[in-house]
Amino acid sequence: MPYSIRTICHLLILLLIGLGCKSNSSSDSTNADSTAVTQTTTASAVSAPPDSLCFRQVFNRDTTSLKLVLTGDRASGQIDVNPYEKDQARGPFSGTRTGNTITADWQRSGEGVTETHVLTMTLSGDSIAWGDGERVQQQGKWVLKQPGGTYRYALAKTACR
Repeated sequence: MPYSIRTICHLLILLLIGLGCKSNSSSDSTNADSTAVTQTTTASAVSAPPDSLCFRQVFNRDTTSLKLVLTGDRASGQIDVNPYEKDQARGPFSGTRTGNTITADWQRSGEGVTETHVLTMTLSGDSIAWGDGERVQQQGKWVLKQPGGTYRYALAKTACR
């Protein structure tokens, strides 16, 4: 007889101990997973994921694009103004949202210069709009000389790329 009863008993005891330990670790893992899900759900309830929206306007051969990221009352994104055969302007913006109005500072880069332009954008249905025109510098930022501006950008909602 190659195996004694004593050896078989030891093997059975080790097997039972091994199964018992594995069962507990599985239970601990399930509890850890449950805790992680609860923490994730709680975190999601506290801060909602940002909404990303994209808008575009094509006028003749000029194209203006805007990507908007909304997180609570914060708004940020990117604006690209690409007039045909002219200098383009682009850059990030950030600001606040109150209802359908976004007030933001746009870090406008064009013609080798970066300046801060104050924008007041209005969300309306599936579009976003803001005024532009002659600007004057106030406290280091360029603001519209005439409220509302003399030109109006109106971009329609489009799929984000």
